[in-house]
Amino acid sequence: MRYSPGGIMSKHHKYRRYESSYMAAPRDGIALEVLAHAEKAGAKAGYATAKEHLYRNIGVGAALGQAEIDELLAAAERAGAAAALASARKVLAKTLRTSFSPAPMQAPAEAQPAPLPMTQPVEPAPYAQTYEEPLARYNPPIGYVPMPKVKTDQHVLTVTRVQRLSEQMVRVVASAPNLGGYRSNGALDEYVKVFVADPALGLTPPYDLRTLRQHLPRELMPRSKSYTIRWVDTLTDELAIDFVVHGEPGTVGHWAGTVEPGAALVISPARSKSSFKLIADNYILAADEAGIPAISKILEALPEQAQGIALLEIADQQSMFDVKHPENVDLRWVTRDGVPAGRSNVLLSAFQELQLPAMNTTVVAHAERSTIKAIGHVCDQWRIHKGQRHISSYWTLREDRLLR
Repeated sequence: MRYSPGGIMSKHHKYRRYESSYMAAPRDGIALEVLAHAEKAGAKAGYATAKEHLYRNIGVGAALGQAEIDELLAAAERAGAAAALASARKVLAKTLRTSFSPAPMQAPAEAQPAPLPMTQPVEPAPYAQTYEEPLARYNPPIGYVPMPKVKTDQHVLTVTRVQRLSEQMVRVVASAPNLGGYRSNGALDEYVKVFVADPALGLTPPYDLRTLRQHLPRELMPRSKSYTIRWVDTLTDELAIDFVVHGEPGTVGHWAGTVEPGAALVISPARSKSSFKLIADNYILAADEAGIPAISKILEALPEQAQGIALLEIADQQSMFDVKHPENVDLRWVTRDGVPAGRSNVLLSAFQELQLPAMNTTVVAHAERSTIKAIGHVCDQWRIHKGQRHISSYWTLREDRLLR
């Protein structure tokens, strides 16, 4: 970096054969760093691509002199740097408008209170005596996030508390310094795989699954299932996952029903499939217990003026629990009244009874496979555009077991 009047100018040290540079006001150090890295990476990519193309054409009649080759490579550097810089500027333009808050303005000198005497001690503000779990927020990642140099397949956290939401669901909260390397992707459908091993095997996480497959029979391998990340709190280095309590010993659902603080929570890196923007005029949300965590996260992230209906299938009236949602979203609990999960059509019936939705309506549904297929047919009848429906099966009913 070298300084010039009116701003800061960057110039590469390795690629000095061209004069591509940029001028930017010193608003945020991260913006300058992103632009510098983008310009340098673009130059390197353009140079490498041109060089590879030249090598591929050697001996096939594409003979060039050394001066022509140098000129071509220099032009490729300039083009690559310019393209990367233009893309970075577009991203930063949006970022600086939405992500970086301006510094608070200083009050006029005459309006500022007089300084306290040096002899008067200043008491620090007391910490809040209560802590409320954070709401799920839709915060897509913006800007440069340094990624770990070594690929990590699993993160190990420690369970700090377990909250019983209902007879069928528990919330497991776990923590680790810097979340044990876990990085949230900010997506509404952010999920992870949770790994559970048989305690009798004495395995220490993280688990080397490739090596274990060579020594353990399939039935003794650590089990894994995908679960929605309910929230991540970077202030306390905690994250939460809601589990449906079910299954036999050794399954992830059974582990969640018996886990105690101090146990290890082993998860994969953050994943997501199809995040969507919260810009619809109306929302129709539907889920059974397996999909309730994902729908609850969406309900918390909706803007206050959002309108719609949420259908949540549960076992009975005693299975209801607190789900925060906008005032204009009608939250309806649909009970099976003793019918086993996956063998009732109460969620589908409630969905079919809804009135034809407005034009700008987004449908989100997560439930058992056959229910989701039927809901998809209803969306076809309603002529809901493919881009405005986000429906997926979270589990499949089998004859002798439930896979969730």
